[in-house]
Amino acid sequence: MSRTRTLRWVRGSSDPLPPEAEETAAEGRQYLRPAPLRGARTGTRVGRPAHPAESVVAAALLCLACVADERVTLPAVHELRDPAVRAQVAAMERRIDALADGDAADTELAAAVGELGKLYHGVQLLDTHAFDALEAAERCYREARRLDPSDYRWPYLHAFAAQARGDLDAAAASYEQTLAIEPEYIPALHHLASIEMERGQPSQAAAQWNRVLELQPEFAPGLYGLGVLALEGGDAETAADYLERAVAAQPGAGRGHYSLAMAYRRLGDEGRAARHFAQASHTDFPFEDPLIGELAYLPAGSAALVQQGLIAVQAGEFAAAATVFARAIEADPTNPEAHRHLALAHVDAGQFEQAEAAYEQLLALDPDQASAHFELAQLLSNRGQATEAIGHLTRATALAPDYKQAHYQLALLLDRAGRPADALERYDRVLALDPDYAEAGTRRAAAIAAVGRPAEALELLGARVDDVPSDAAAVQALSVVLRQQNRLQEARTALERSLRSADFAAADEARLRTELGGILAIEGRLPDAARELRTAQQLDPTEPQTSFVLGMVLLDLRRPEEAARAFAATLALRPDFTMARLRLTAILAQTNRCEEAIALLDDGRRFAANDPVFAQASQRLRTTCGER
Repeated sequence: MSRTRTLRWVRGSSDPLPPEAEETAAEGRQYLRPAPLRGARTGTRVGRPAHPAESVVAAALLCLACVADERVTLPAVHELRDPAVRAQVAAMERRIDALADGDAADTELAAAVGELGKLYHGVQLLDTHAFDALEAAERCYREARRLDPSDYRWPYLHAFAAQARGDLDAAAASYEQTLAIEPEYIPALHHLASIEMERGQPSQAAAQWNRVLELQPEFAPGLYGLGVLALEGGDAETAADYLERAVAAQPGAGRGHYSLAMAYRRLGDEGRAARHFAQASHTDFPFEDPLIGELAYLPAGSAALVQQGLIAVQAGEFAAAATVFARAIEADPTNPEAHRHLALAHVDAGQFEQAEAAYEQLLALDPDQASAHFELAQLLSNRGQATEAIGHLTRATALAPDYKQAHYQLALLLDRAGRPADALERYDRVLALDPDYAEAGTRRAAAIAAVGRPAEALELLGARVDDVPSDAAAVQALSVVLRQQNRLQEARTALERSLRSADFAAADEARLRTELGGILAIEGRLPDAARELRTAQQLDPTEPQTSFVLGMVLLDLRRPEEAARAFAATLALRPDFTMARLRLTAILAQTNRCEEAIALLDDGRRFAANDPVFAQASQRLRTTCGER
């Protein structure tokens, strides 16, 4: 029989359909093509003449266009934003037309219609507001399923779409149809179990998950589901068993840790509960779902590629994301979003030179993009290029005068560059934009001290510490200003009082103890200083300044081997810490390890090639070692 029976059409006359056609017309006598997505247009198509051999029923049934010479008005077609996706849809529609007009088997036509549905589904996954694209996909899946009832893909994808828009009954029915074709298809079993949970049918949900575990015993989402069921049923011991297995299979699933913590709390084991509460988050249990996983990668074009790259970013695959963003730029070199995400992906992947080049390309395309200047400045600052970073931040604030974070980062860099008056101006701007920005207020007070107004700074900082004793930044700034005024006892007292009376995060406490250790060292209380610095190092092993100050104190205590370890720890955290490198090389040279010392200095040239102090120290070391 001719393939003219395959696709639904919009009738162009008022003639009633024959009885055999009523079922196919039940969905509102709409043509196969999905509903419009956005920016709709309407169109017409000239129908082809009916084949002489076709029966009246066949001609009245599913025809791609229409019968005789009748013209059929098609549903509105979505004006997709990306021309590449529009071309994809058009090409797929042409292929469906050709198959329908020819002698293709129903299975082949079903596959083509289903692929069109997958493309629309992919569009919706990339743009969650494109609900009409999801409806379009569902209509394609229904037609593909009608054409080929033996293919499990179409009821499964239809079920997933229905579940996404909250039609649980329709989704459950389609998952059951999927399982009637593929009884061991784990994604369908799992989704059906989840729906039964939402519909308040725990026994049916448990049956589906138990079936999953028969097929795949360590399927973490299924273990989690059974654990939650047991927890809700009051069986905390069984829940803990299932949930332990679930988080062992996928330790990063924070939802599992939360439920497991609740189970242990009900069992009275507060220690285990606390450990799992500490790992709790909204992260769910992922699982492989190949049919769904491919959908977002089907749409073509620059905009779609950007969204696909963002999926890779969310998965933590930054290098792969950068590759996808580069393809988006190839598809449309004028897409600024693709350039920006390419730069960010390079940063996340640790590819800083490529990131800088990507930002330069973006700014060549759009020189007035303040956020790009800001992000490039952050990159340059982290790479030690403070002057260039200041230039980009200045440009960002000129383009966006209310860009608070750009003003603040610029103030910090000006502070570090020894320009406190310029920094103060920027801090004032930040606080004008956000008077409650406490950190900016603290930094501003320090800048006031640096421009020669220490009394004013101390008054501001003292008031802040009195109001918020747990503000570690204010406590530290107060101590620094007092120390700079040679009021060491007052600085030490302020630190010790705060450490006794307030609770700080580990990193904040470490900074305060590092400051206290430095003051004790100045006062000549070296053993006490070493104790505070070692405590700070334990609290926050990632702070290079702590290890450096500890190394200096240990040198004064005549414990060079321990000092060498402290300086080495500093360089492990910050290879560009020139003073730590010079101190370590001096210790190595004094202990007759000249080759190691020279190698250490040679390695440091990449960070201090133009530093005269470094060059002089290197020359002295080579002379000293050569004389031995």
